[in-house]
Amino acid sequence: MVNLLVTCRAPACLPNSLPSVAPKYNIDATRFQIPLPLSNNSRTLSPGLHLLHSPYPIPNSPKPIRLSSAAAAAAAAAADAGESMATTAAAAAAEEPKPFAVLFVCLGNICRSPAAEAVFTDLVRKRGLQSKFRIDSAGTIGYHEGRPADSRMRAAAKRRGIEVTSISRPIRPSDFREFDLVLAMDMQNRDDILSAYERWRFKEPLPEDGPKKSASVVAA
Repeated sequence: MVNLLVTCRAPACLPNSLPSVAPKYNIDATRFQIPLPLSNNSRTLSPGLHLLHSPYPIPNSPKPIRLSSAAAAAAAAAADAGESMATTAAAAAAEEPKPFAVLFVCLGNICRSPAAEAVFTDLVRKRGLQSKFRIDSAGTIGYHEGRPADSRMRAAAKRRGIEVTSISRPIRPSDFREFDLVLAMDMQNRDDILSAYERWRFKEPLPEDGPKKSASVVAA
């Protein structure tokens, strides 16, 4: 008789099935220690009950341990219930609406589009809707990539209580997949966005409704 670490599909398979060989056991989730006789050539105690390891030599046993059919059925039922609960939880998570993604675009992404991103972010935050939106900005060129927004624009925004933290980046193909609305700061920006879409769609898969996501606004 030695201490073995074994696993079972569910702890419910033990209490009524092994009273004679396992008068004492400690259940911890799906793992527990229990004194069991086990054949040297057997690594499986019974359906759903498997030996993980033993620090001692395993003595010969006249016959392997078997779970009762009732215990096996209880274990299977518990496992099925667990799988059903996991599936239900996954389905509930999948039903949660994704944030509406908005991308503001200007030429260099250091003035107008960062300002629009910051103002819209401030409006969303004041209404407690941060979880409902994903907000970003980009430029049609990458000349200023990696730089913060223009210092004069940041100062003007700060005087109005708005913090601008945007770092310039160019628009990229994945934006047409990830954003629901692409707002260009002027008509030329919009034309450049659509031209980029036409170039990229021949190189990688892009959504057919990509051009419909793009709109333009007239900057004041």
